Amino acid sequence: MTFKSAQELREQISQGDERGLTYVFEQSHRYCVRGLVKNTGCDTEDAEDLFMDALLVFRENILSGKLEKLSNLQSYMYGICLNLWRSLTRARTRWEKEQNEVERQLWLILGQEEDPWGGDDGEYVRRQIRTVTAALEKLGETCRKLLTYVYIEERPHREISQLLGLASAEVVKVTRHRCFQQWVKHIETTDVPSNGK
Repeated sequence: MTFKSAQELREQISQGDERGLTYVFEQSHRYCVRGLVKNTGCDTEDAEDLFMDALLVFRENILSGKLEKLSNLQSYMYGICLNLWRSLTRARTRWEKEQNEVERQLWLILGQEEDPWGGDDGEYVRRQIRTVTAALEKLGETCRKLLTYVYIEERPHREISQLLGLASAEVVKVTRHRCFQQWVKHIETTDVPSNGK
């Protein structure tokens, strides 16, 4: 496969020609995933998710004109992946510090102790659950179902793609990440009164 310039890729991608993103995928996928696993210690599934998100960032950058010259496609894509990994790590750390493991733990909090509502933290727990639930309701139906299938029912991505009519397990991964990010934004901006009314 011959080297493609940023201009060639922009033309193909803007015309909906799949060969542009296919070229980017084939040229950089293995390099980026292996590099992330080796250099950051993330697992392969996270590395795959990050790479798929990086493809979307690449597409946005090239279509917006932000990327005008491309001397090393692999390095450029790896840089995007690394920045996404850093953002993901910061977000995970923030949630852990606040003890809000939004992806799963707030859904399961009722089963963690005999009386989760008792003690000084009872009202805090109630408010967190109301906030997470209200934020989830702000999402579209597809996102709500997808997040439920992934985090509550723990279904495989391939099965979720069939249930939701998505093209593949890879599309589920990309959509899951986008839905989760929207959910987090809603959580951060949802203000639930402490008395629940």
